Amino acid sequence: MNNIAVSLIYLFTSCIILIFGKWLYMRFLKYDMYKEIRSENYTGIVPYCGFLLGNVAVLAGAFLGPDTHALFIKEYLYYVAYAILGICLILFSGYIVEKAILHKFNNVDEIVRDRNMGTAAVYFGIYLASGLIISACVTGDTLLTHGKWYGLISTFVYYVLGMIFLVLFAKIHDKLTPYSLLEEIENDNAAVGISFGGHIVAIGIILMKATIGDMGTWEQSLVTYLIDLSAIILLLPCVRFVLDRMIVKDINIMREVRNNNIATGVGEAIVIVSFALLIFYMVDFTGLV
Repeated sequence: MNNIAVSLIYLFTSCIILIFGKWLYMRFLKYDMYKEIRSENYTGIVPYCGFLLGNVAVLAGAFLGPDTHALFIKEYLYYVAYAILGICLILFSGYIVEKAILHKFNNVDEIVRDRNMGTAAVYFGIYLASGLIISACVTGDTLLTHGKWYGLISTFVYYVLGMIFLVLFAKIHDKLTPYSLLEEIENDNAAVGISFGGHIVAIGIILMKATIGDMGTWEQSLVTYLIDLSAIILLLPCVRFVLDRMIVKDINIMREVRNNNIATGVGEAIVIVSFALLIFYMVDFTGLV
């Protein structure tokens, strides 16, 4: 089939899948997003922005995955299957935020009534990070080695592992900071939530790096993930040191974030994501296995 025709078919299908994803998102959303938009509550749409970007990451990963030289219709059906699975898993990530990360307060009230950007930023981060992790499972050479259906199984397994790490990170992050993460976010500290959301996206990028490529055996994959987890733990103090001592050495980042200095929260989030991108492009985790 002509390459242009194939591209248009995939593009049209992707638009339909994104529309379906929005419909599914709205079905499970516990507030009226359009009502919040009309009332100029920008926090109401921030979580969906992360959800949309996560969906795009999954679609891109499925489309850019290795060519198995199968019939077009077979490749097309695999693409649709990965996309639908990815949307469902990303959507479930919101439930994980509500029950395992921001579990001490009503998330909907914070977003709708209090217009709490910190809460919205955490949802943005978890949705995007989930999409990055899932996209890595359908991009690498594992699909050529083990087949597409193995990829579907590994997508679910690595999604679960990724979510476990993200929940553990939330606990570790709370212990490393001199303030209570949940209390600050509940008290409408947008800077803390934005900073934390940036950290979640950074972890998603690192876990994406660890997943891309030929996963090999499950034993090798688990070792790679342990190395990845160690990198995450080491990343945080390194970034904090660089941020505090080299980039904004005249500002106490921790104090400013706690005082709800949004500029500082955004800056910290950007720096941690930037470091994660450097790790993504420059560090080869698989060489250590």
